[in-house]
Amino acid sequence: MLRLKLSTCLLIMTVFLSFGFPVHAEESGVMKLTIEDAVKKGIENSISLKQVQNQMDISDLTLDRAKYQSKKLKDADKSISRGRSQLSEAQSSVENLEGLLEGNVANQDIALSNGLVIKAGQTLEDVKKLYNLDDNTLNALKTQFQAQIDIIKPQIEAGYSSLSSGESKLDSALIEAGTEFSDKLNFESLKSLDIKSTEDLMTTMAEVSNEVTNASYDIYKNQIALLIQKSYCDVLKAQKMLEVKQRAVDRAKKQFDLAAESYRTGMKAKDDMLLAELYYKKTQIEYQQAVADLNNAMIEFKKNINVPQDTQIELTDVLVEEVEDEDLEQGLKSGLVNRLEIKKAFGQLVVNDLSFESTKRTYPENTFQYREAALLKEKARLEYENTKVSVESSIRQSYETMKRTGEMLKLTKDMVGRAKEVVEIASYKYSEGFGEDNSLLKKLDLESASGTIVEVLAAQENLADVEEKVVEIMYGYNLARMKYFNDIGKFVY
Repeated sequence: MLRLKLSTCLLIMTVFLSFGFPVHAEESGVMKLTIEDAVKKGIENSISLKQVQNQMDISDLTLDRAKYQSKKLKDADKSISRGRSQLSEAQSSVENLEGLLEGNVANQDIALSNGLVIKAGQTLEDVKKLYNLDDNTLNALKTQFQAQIDIIKPQIEAGYSSLSSGESKLDSALIEAGTEFSDKLNFESLKSLDIKSTEDLMTTMAEVSNEVTNASYDIYKNQIALLIQKSYCDVLKAQKMLEVKQRAVDRAKKQFDLAAESYRTGMKAKDDMLLAELYYKKTQIEYQQAVADLNNAMIEFKKNINVPQDTQIELTDVLVEEVEDEDLEQGLKSGLVNRLEIKKAFGQLVVNDLSFESTKRTYPENTFQYREAALLKEKARLEYENTKVSVESSIRQSYETMKRTGEMLKLTKDMVGRAKEVVEIASYKYSEGFGEDNSLLKKLDLESASGTIVEVLAAQENLADVEEKVVEIMYGYNLARMKYFNDIGKFVY
């Protein structure tokens, strides 16, 4: 029996209708589903998609945390800078007071509580003469200055200690962030960057990851939709095959009944009846296998849309039979933007480019860190270019498979009609007792069987083969078209 070999790697199929109808249960309890209904129900029930949504939520949280931590680093750096400036001012004030007590000139103006001002460049003796102060007042002023020094000095020391601890913690945070970046970027020696570089890398990596995760949701949803469509199409194909097998059974039974009646009336030999009976049983066996194939396809379909296996389902759509043209150039443009692997590779390129720019601000060209960052940037660029080549190749292959399968489908238009005509001619010759060779008998090396029951059964077998081939090609075209849509990143749902 001649079999048509189609590609077995096609996983995806097309949307058949422009409009769908809502899922509903008839009074009989049968759920009627268009292909669009099935996809919507499957997406709604999909545990895998819920897992992707959970990952999106985690990614959103990671982005929020990265922004928060980046802000904390920035605020901590600003706080340390302010603290350092304030401590420097306090230290300068103390040194100024100590200098005055030692008889030196003031380095800056000092406002006193009684409204007097010690100008920069003046000593206490200058102030005493200028404001005509007595010794007791001058001594009180010195005591006041010493008291301020005794209060402020410990505070300054504590401040410097706190500042040192804060700087140490900030350095540790930067080193920890650098180590984390090193791990994520496969960077062997990047351990520490400046504040600005760390902020940029932290937020950019989180944003790229978040963008890829969000993009993956639509892609995974589309893949789930396409898997459901394929299983829907598998059921349609199994139904079609069952119809083909049923017609073969009906033809075989009719021929067996005719041969048996002819044998009883003495018009035909017994072996005609026996051959017809054997063929009839063969078609019944193949019919039972088709029933099993349909049941298994329906089980798989119910699993993919996640409904109970005891649910009664009726599919209302049919396999697409007409070939439609697709624009390859538009498909390539779409795929080179929307495919998940493209988004991932481009995201990695952005991150590694930023990593290089950040490293360049911290490390000179002759360091291992600089050279490694440059090499990783080039690695990401090469991987992106390679990904584009692979994606384009897969799109072109999908297009070619769809195109050729479409041409095959066009060629099937009159095959069934011609095969039926062969059966009619063979049946007529058999009933009339004609014995003339034909191309089918020559192909089967059965020239001597012309006009016999063997020719009739061969013609019927040929018709069954042709009907099966047409279904296989129609099914293959639907799958090829859907795989092409998937490969160009055309998201239908």
